[in-house]
Amino acid sequence: MADLATDDLQVTWEGPQCPFSIEYSVRVLDDIRMAVVDAFFSLPRGGAEVGGILLGTHDGGRVTVSSYQPIDCEHATGPSFTLSKNDEAKLRDQLAPVRDQVVGWYHSHTRSQIFLSEADLDLHTRFFPEPWQIALVMKPHAFQPMRMGFFFRERDGSMHTSDAYQEMLLEPLPMQHVPSGEGRFQPTPAVPYREGTENRGPAGPIIDLAIQGATPVPEPPPGRPVLVKAPAPPPVIEPGHASVPPAAQPAHEPPLPGFLAAQPQPSRRWGGILAIGAGLVLGAAGFQTREVWLPRLVNTVKSLAAPNLPPAVGLNTLDSDGQLQIRWDRSSLPARTGIAATLEIAEGAPAQPQSIPLDRQHLQAGVFTYGRQSEKVEVKLTVRLPDGRNVREATTFLGALPQRQPPPEDPEVRRQREELAQEAAKLKSDLAAQEKRTKRLERSLSDVQKTIRQQQLERLLNQAPPK
Repeated sequence: MADLATDDLQVTWEGPQCPFSIEYSVRVLDDIRMAVVDAFFSLPRGGAEVGGILLGTHDGGRVTVSSYQPIDCEHATGPSFTLSKNDEAKLRDQLAPVRDQVVGWYHSHTRSQIFLSEADLDLHTRFFPEPWQIALVMKPHAFQPMRMGFFFRERDGSMHTSDAYQEMLLEPLPMQHVPSGEGRFQPTPAVPYREGTENRGPAGPIIDLAIQGATPVPEPPPGRPVLVKAPAPPPVIEPGHASVPPAAQPAHEPPLPGFLAAQPQPSRRWGGILAIGAGLVLGAAGFQTREVWLPRLVNTVKSLAAPNLPPAVGLNTLDSDGQLQIRWDRSSLPARTGIAATLEIAEGAPAQPQSIPLDRQHLQAGVFTYGRQSEKVEVKLTVRLPDGRNVREATTFLGALPQRQPPPEDPEVRRQREELAQEAAKLKSDLAAQEKRTKRLERSLSDVQKTIRQQQLERLLNQAPPK
């Protein structure tokens, strides 16, 4: 049996730009972290993004997060956390009964950095319009601690969305065994956060939830997370177990003679059951603590299998209505340190690929959008490192082309087209009538010319002398 010694801890975050302090439960944050990590490992090349509602209270100068609810997303447009019309309708029904408890929302970014996109800001504006409602963005990583950042409305109502004012690293909660005894295990006081990178990713404060002995904690400066320990609950005596002083306990009776005690025969069946139970317990413990030993194991296996293997870029593709988003991990070592890069794109039948040079600014952006014209697109990214080496990665996208719908016609353009058509029809009718009149005039002129020639002939005949 195991119990977490930090279930009663609260974390308070304050910043000079934030008009209120943000306090949240450590247990709630760790539950959200595990859901984000599970979705991250559910699919190759970045996994799926998830989100949810943050529940709690608001009392003017402080927002408290005490619970959460996941948001149902059918991922109609891909693995990113983009809500469809059905998802938005379900979210409205989900928010209705808990509207007074909603203090914000959270979601994960697995293929981009910690910021609010235009779609995120639109969702925040429409479903979380209160000035004190917050947004939490979490960035999981396969081999490093999770990064996170808060977004909020400032005093003038604006929001800083390009990045978080302060990113934080989130370590998983440790497990501590409950000692044997009649009373319930009481957690020891927790030590406040400590700073330091220790080769675990970008610099930032690390929320260390390790349980240690009680230590005096100085007041940290504003803008830093502070661990606030709630009062420890009083000892609990399980029902049916009375606390008996040692003096009142009865003395042990002498053991029975060997010939009076039944000697049970050893059973292999129970030994097998115990072995299976022990294996299940060890497997469950290994699964719960996989985030501690799995990254180290993967790194060790990679170093043993290919010690000279160049660092990966994480090249992948995502289609959005025919616009192919070519993405790579901009926090990877090649993207951060590369001096130049070349992106090669080939479509359809074997053809000469397009070569697109990328400078450092475009390389560190981590995304390139390409309008595809076929169902198969082959992409290769080559990054040149400062030491002269080249890191190459390739990927292939297969998918049907979207059905192109003509854009809706402007009513004014349609009206002008109809007027021009009517005018053209009228001109055509007038031209036909004019042709008829011209033909009648030509016939009349021909008749007049014949009459004149006949009269001239008769006049000449009358003037000629008789023979």
